[in-house]
Amino acid sequence: MNITKISRSIRRTLWLAVLTGSLICAGALLAGGDDEAIIAGTRKYIAAEGYTAPVKIEVEKIEGDYARVLVTPKDGQTDAATVFLKREKGSWRGLTIGTGWDPDDLAKLHIPKSLRP
Repeated sequence: MNITKISRSIRRTLWLAVLTGSLICAGALLAGGDDEAIIAGTRKYIAAEGYTAPVKIEVEKIEGDYARVLVTPKDGQTDAATVFLKREKGSWRGLTIGTGWDPDDLAKLHIPKSLRP
């Protein structure tokens, strides 16, 4: 066997591994950025709705420009609620909050079926 051929093969394999790892990390960072923006949009929306108690916010699912978020009060005095948001001009805006919906209402808001409860 030629050592040069083996060396090229090893270099090519290492290069592909580094490239793949970089792409995976970049994807995770981009997703994390979306989550942070969605959480900020959720906080703004629930504050505008008059809810100021401490909550835990969990991004459950993102589909295109729509997101479903679970908002759980930290005091446990009320049920968790779901917030649907839409990205408009780069910002996430709350559409509705609640614990249950009429499917027709969600359809009117153009919320993708994959996000609906």
